[in-house]
Amino acid sequence: MSPGIINARVTFRNSPIHVLEQFTIRDVSNAYSQFKKHSGLEECVIIQTCNRIELFARSASYSQDRIKKTWASLAGLEEDSFDGNVEFEEGREAFYHLLKLVSGLDSMVLGEEQILGQIKNSITSAREIKASGSHLNTLFDKAIRIGTRIRNSSGIGRGGISVGSMAVKLAEENIDELKTKKVLLIGTGEVSTLVAKSLQKRGYAFDVTSRTISRSQAFCEAMGGGPVRFEDVLSGFENYDVLFVATTAPYFLVTHERITEAMRKKGGMMILDLSNPRTVDERVATIGGVKLMNLDQIAEMVEKNMKARKNKVKTIENIIGEEVGVLEA
Repeated sequence: MSPGIINARVTFRNSPIHVLEQFTIRDVSNAYSQFKKHSGLEECVIIQTCNRIELFARSASYSQDRIKKTWASLAGLEEDSFDGNVEFEEGREAFYHLLKLVSGLDSMVLGEEQILGQIKNSITSAREIKASGSHLNTLFDKAIRIGTRIRNSSGIGRGGISVGSMAVKLAEENIDELKTKKVLLIGTGEVSTLVAKSLQKRGYAFDVTSRTISRSQAFCEAMGGGPVRFEDVLSGFENYDVLFVATTAPYFLVTHERITEAMRKKGGMMILDLSNPRTVDERVATIGGVKLMNLDQIAEMVEKNMKARKNKVKTIENIIGEEVGVLEA
């Protein structure tokens, strides 16, 4: 494997979610062409989740400044925004980090399963538009196989802790008799799937909305819940007591004005914004009777629930140390 493998990342470890979301790359296809054109990268793979934005690349000669300049242009940021937020690694350190990623060791929820699927989707997308090449394709194929083996042998993902389950638990801790409340899930992506699984498991009824009713219906057929038209939700937030918001949009879906109007007709509401970038206007927290929570609060809760999984970390780190050589070969 070429020594010219690099990793640039902004993650929840260095940046709170409200800062992290500013680095989001909205047009990934365009980003691939821009990184190749302006940053001297021969191959690249972009991984974006609610807790990280990462670039893996191959380059015979690269410049951190050129990568930051291109990234800043794509995200609409000043270059100094990267100070204290971005990390760069190359060679063995980049390989080690990739194995931590696929094993779930670098996730907010230690051992979570969804990151492996997200990485698979990222390399698949990069392959399809030829952003990656033989070096990164081989690297990711090996890493995914090793990560799967580590997860199966260590059992680190057992126990059902996820961002979705933590969000539902947070709602349970803050709302009396949640089973009697009207619950809405906005979004039909991976995080929404985790929330829906947790709601189903605990026996809660819930509605689901997405930009098209057909998408909501398909989601509900697979995950449970009742489909609701998007436009009906936007004009009828007063019909719900709990909102789980896990979607993407270049603007706020849950606005101060809409929730102010809804609260004229009801006594209280809890909103959990699981989106990155956030799609709930933070100002709704100033409205009387509204409790707004986001990924930062969920991160604190996750930390308290990870003791059993943390006991496996050292063993997995030792395995990763042994397997790094496979990626270098």
